[in-house]
Amino acid sequence: MVRSTLVAAFLLLQVVSMSSATPAVAQRGDTFKPGFGWQPGMRILANESRVGVLREGAISDSGRVSTATYTILVSEHRDGLLISHEDIRVERNGDFPEGLPPIARVNEVVADNLQYWMRLPNLVVSDQGEFIRVDDLEGFRFRVENSIRPIAEALASGDSEILALLDDLLASVVNDEMIEGLASDRWSSLVEKWAYTDWEIGQVFGAEIEAPNPLVPGPAIEYTIQAGVTSRIACEAPSGGVVCAVFVMVTRPAQGAIGQAAQTLADSLGAQLLAAAGRDVPAEYREGGADALTFQELSIEGRVELMADPVTLLPLWLEERQKRAGSGIGLGEPFTFYTEEILTTDFSYPESR
Repeated sequence: MVRSTLVAAFLLLQVVSMSSATPAVAQRGDTFKPGFGWQPGMRILANESRVGVLREGAISDSGRVSTATYTILVSEHRDGLLISHEDIRVERNGDFPEGLPPIARVNEVVADNLQYWMRLPNLVVSDQGEFIRVDDLEGFRFRVENSIRPIAEALASGDSEILALLDDLLASVVNDEMIEGLASDRWSSLVEKWAYTDWEIGQVFGAEIEAPNPLVPGPAIEYTIQAGVTSRIACEAPSGGVVCAVFVMVTRPAQGAIGQAAQTLADSLGAQLLAAAGRDVPAEYREGGADALTFQELSIEGRVELMADPVTLLPLWLEERQKRAGSGIGLGEPFTFYTEEILTTDFSYPESR
């Protein structure tokens, strides 16, 4: 097996889209330049929820999948500041569908936990809020494995094949490159993209960049990015002000490169992906006699929306959306799909109240 089903499923769970803003108290054309006001000794409580939306044909299913809580601690570091994520707790909502195979249960739980954990290592950032590196990568890998493995092993019920897939997943996904990449992306969404830049309400900045392929390892691909500040709204800002800024960023990878990567993944792992989703895969597909999965169209969009203090960039609310849509042929039958995952985080500042 080239890679585990779980690895493929996790890698397919990458990318984004977002919500509308509330009434503005600032007018289009107003300008401001946010700084970076995270200070040593700060303690921030975070509460996240993950909602999944699945639409197949005319049928749409949406519901909360899981929640997570953690504490962000800011402390001094010789290179600037240490942003620590402590007391991470993930809870799944609801029961598994009746008859869902053990491999699919393990796949769902591991992918869900990784959605939270892989974004929350401890970070070293500069005094100006620039991402420098992940602190203690080896220690973080140990934390991730020891948090996820016991849950997955219990669901596997001793199945040696599933346990082997779990080992493959943790070895392949919980690696330094992916941890650094996801951590850098999230910090950019929270702070680095916005700090020390002159923003005009309603103005959109566009750029093209190269970044890692979200589906398979390999050469970087081209992305288009649009970012701007949609409004400033009334709030209780952590700095003591009464106005917050709403920042929005949309990313789209080049469709040609994404389509090629998806097909590469399907060619090597199509049967395993379908089995992990609970489909009964006939022997001719498992043995490679026919293509189990073919993508004909695939589009991916990422959208981040942040409400933050316009002076310090201390966050109050963050929404990260991953949207994927397309069509193809699975087990000889045509299909279309639309999935959207929404991670919403509320931040609070207990010492400041």
